[in-house]
Amino acid sequence: MGQIDDVLHGQVLIVRLAGSGANAITRSMAVSLEEIAGRAGRSESVRVLLITGACGENFCAGSNIRELAELHSEGKGPGPLLEAEASAFQAIADLNIPTIAAIQGVAMGGGLELALCCDFIVAAEDTRISFPEIFLGVFPALGGTVRLQQRIGEGRARELLMLGRELDGKQACAWGLVTRAVPPADLNREARALADRLAAAPSAAIAQIKQSLRLAREVSEQAAIDAALAAAIQHSDSPEVAEGLRAFAAKEKPDFVSLSPMIPNQTK
Repeated sequence: MGQIDDVLHGQVLIVRLAGSGANAITRSMAVSLEEIAGRAGRSESVRVLLITGACGENFCAGSNIRELAELHSEGKGPGPLLEAEASAFQAIADLNIPTIAAIQGVAMGGGLELALCCDFIVAAEDTRISFPEIFLGVFPALGGTVRLQQRIGEGRARELLMLGRELDGKQACAWGLVTRAVPPADLNREARALADRLAAAPSAAIAQIKQSLRLAREVSEQAAIDAALAAAIQHSDSPEVAEGLRAFAAKEKPDFVSLSPMIPNQTK
């Protein structure tokens, strides 16, 4: 019924969705994804998490329809699968390390909701991107209604959610839904290049940025600004700042990777 594989390349943890039906997600896959996110968040060896489809053709078509049908026939409804997916997706969204989704082929429904949990989305130009739930009489249940409008605004979110409009990678990039759109043959290379660049960045500063961005959605503007200022002042004594200033004065490239992290790569 599918599985999720993960392998560490340098300091980039590559997570591959390998399920039937365009990598559709089952409960067991969702549980594995949450466990992987937890390990990545606790590990000082992982500086970036990159999610991609394992089959080389598709990212993810969303929830496994066969499992949903089985749950329905058992009188349980979709809750067990959707709740497992929601928990896993939130674990990805809560990570303090940078996260990237490399999408191609199909990225629809729950698959698109998973991608939206990531900091960056790199898409093949011909990727099929949509929320087709409306055609089944339902709607995205895994954070899509919230995270989509945060990226592209409420007006355009309505078009995708209520009309089921499909975008390709180029259109999604123009709308701000994905970070960049690249030729399909370049997807893996471009995603890895972005991951490597983020892996070389100061991890504690990245974590503080992610926390500040989250806080800005939860409190008043002034409270978020005050919190960011306090965090920046506290961070000014960190080894990362010392290394950045040293490298600037020496006209060298800073080496943040060799530093002991100021804070663990834990979730929020």
